[in-house]
Amino acid sequence: MNKTIKLIVMLLIMILGTTIVSYSAEKDVLLKTTSTWDNAEYKKLKIKKPEVTVLKIIINVNEELPMHKHDLVNIAYVKKGTLTVITDDNKEITLHEGEVLPELVGKYHYGKNTGKEPVELIVFYIGEKGTPLSVNK
Repeated sequence: MNKTIKLIVMLLIMILGTTIVSYSAEKDVLLKTTSTWDNAEYKKLKIKKPEVTVLKIIINVNEELPMHKHDLVNIAYVKKGTLTVITDDNKEITLHEGEVLPELVGKYHYGKNTGKEPVELIVFYIGEKGTPLSVNK
């Protein structure tokens, strides 16, 4: 009986101990993918000198960006507004606040604000150091 009480006490200490050290931080996976939004698989990345850039981009109401491409991986988080992205062969996707876009790599496209407020994007780029973030057509 004595061993049983000791075991119960130890279990209670373990349970209470885990409760005490728990934390209230929350996390949501916004994106986990192996491809861009048009289902083009990412190729094996060979980056000798990686460079990471994070931009905040604001696209005003009715504004349209120029046709461009990215030769590196980039992910856009729509912090505010509605963004439509259109490829040079007229495929398109529309994103809203809180959504994430795995951008196209090596394919020409442009984005335009199709909402009633400015679009605010946070864009994460990773590629070889010195690679331009975008190239206009």
